[in-house]
Amino acid sequence: MSALPSVDVVLPTFENEATLPAALAGIAAQDYPGEVRVLCIDGGSSDRTREIAAAAGASVIDNPERNEEEARALGLEAARAELVLLLDADNELVGSDWLRRLAEALAVAPDVVSADCLFHAWRPQDPPVTRLCALIGGTDPLAIDLGWADRWAHHRGRWTGFEVETEEIGDVLVVRIDPDRPPPMGSNGFLVERQALLGTGYRPFVHSDVVGDLAAEGRRFARVRQGVVHHYAPTLRLYARKAIRRARRTVAGVPPQRRGLSVSRTALALRVLYAVTLIGPIAAAVRGYRAHPDRAWALLPLLYLITVGAYGIETLRGLSGGSLDR
Repeated sequence: MSALPSVDVVLPTFENEATLPAALAGIAAQDYPGEVRVLCIDGGSSDRTREIAAAAGASVIDNPERNEEEARALGLEAARAELVLLLDADNELVGSDWLRRLAEALAVAPDVVSADCLFHAWRPQDPPVTRLCALIGGTDPLAIDLGWADRWAHHRGRWTGFEVETEEIGDVLVVRIDPDRPPPMGSNGFLVERQALLGTGYRPFVHSDVVGDLAAEGRRFARVRQGVVHHYAPTLRLYARKAIRRARRTVAGVPPQRRGLSVSRTALALRVLYAVTLIGPIAAAVRGYRAHPDRAWALLPLLYLITVGAYGIETLRGLSGGSLDR
């Protein structure tokens, strides 16, 4: 097997002792004919995160800002390899050829700058919430309905609602995107040329902005027909906590985005009505079950309600100047 480019894995961490071992084990299991180094960019974890990373041979870099955008920027600036893999601490690579397949996909055309997975993967033993988020192609059902799926959404029969130009090259889907309407690519296992990444406006490192910058340079993106596991939330309680955090950042405009699509209040109101009546979510769950049977689909209406509730609470908090009881 011929050598492939060196890879630095940029892995933001903060209190990730529960998920980090699987992320590191997935990297170590790769049969990759090239140098692979792991950089854990840690926001001051007080649990065993740093100990676990060091024991696995990863370099631990401090992140005083304690947010993932700064962690990715610091990791990029510390990287020295030809390629950078942007991976989260709750991701898990599937199989031993995962990294090799992505690296090989970078060579399918000269204008391809990155490669990532077309699907989220899951196993029968994974918690139902984890399986459902994989099935719907992301973690926010409202955003997914508006077109912002991270990966293939089985209930929608697509991976994005935006217009993209696609070309099939072997088993790789090569896409060209509108720089001003980038899908939410760039995280959860995104392999990209380091020098190209350094040429973007990566501070703050908002992954969709960075992808849009690369697209503005005329670059295309390879999507490989394989999956990455995203251990986002094993329980509905943890899902709700993360939904509130996500809504809080979104309502506050954090991080500030340079690229992307704004949604009208009318569209949002219609989508909220769709969610709270439960008719639409139940129909979507039935459609998804028919496309890919799994009992986890039964939780989809609950995910809609949790998400709508989180956005509602944080919107009211913002209107009241943040004076609502936390």
